Amino acid sequence: MALHYHNRTSVQELVRNQESKAPAVQALMPGQTHKEKTILIVEDDEDLGALLLEAMQQESFYGGITYRTLLAIDGLEALEIIEDTLPDLFLLDYSLPRMNGLDLYDHLHAIEILAHVPTIFMSANPPFKELQKRHLLSIRKPFNLRELLLTIEHLLAEPPTP
Repeated sequence: MALHYHNRTSVQELVRNQESKAPAVQALMPGQTHKEKTILIVEDDEDLGALLLEAMQQESFYGGITYRTLLAIDGLEALEIIEDTLPDLFLLDYSLPRMNGLDLYDHLHAIEILAHVPTIFMSANPPFKELQKRHLLSIRKPFNLRELLLTIEHLLAEPPTP
C-alpha cells in the first residue's frame, strides 16, 4: 500500500503545530510522567517527510511520549542538526542527495555519544547486505505507517523499572 500525502501544509507549520501541542498532551494525562524523545528524520521527499512529521505529531498527541521530530533533506543538513541536538532515534532514507544514508549512518555512529542511537532505514531498494553487516533495521518503501510507528515506539520505550 503506497503512502499518499495530500495536505499542502508546510513542514515548518507542522513543526510549529507539534511544538504548540506538547503542553496539551501533558494536561491530558495527569499523573503520568511525560518523556520527550527526539527523532531525526532524514528524507529528501518533501511529501513523505511532511507525512512522517504529521504522524509523529499525532502519536505525541494520543500517546504517552512527546516526539520532537526534526527533518533534514540530506545527510549534510542532518550533520548540522546534530551539532545542536542529540536525537534518540534516526529515521534515514537510503537514497539521499549529496550523501547516501549508509554514509550518513557511518558518520553519525562514529561520534561516540551517538554510537548507540537506534536507526531505521527506509528505502524502496535497501542495500540488504550492508544493512545486515551493521545489524540495522530497515523498512521497504512503500511501508505500513502503523508498523513503522510501532517499531519507533518499541525502540524508544524505556526499560521497565524493577
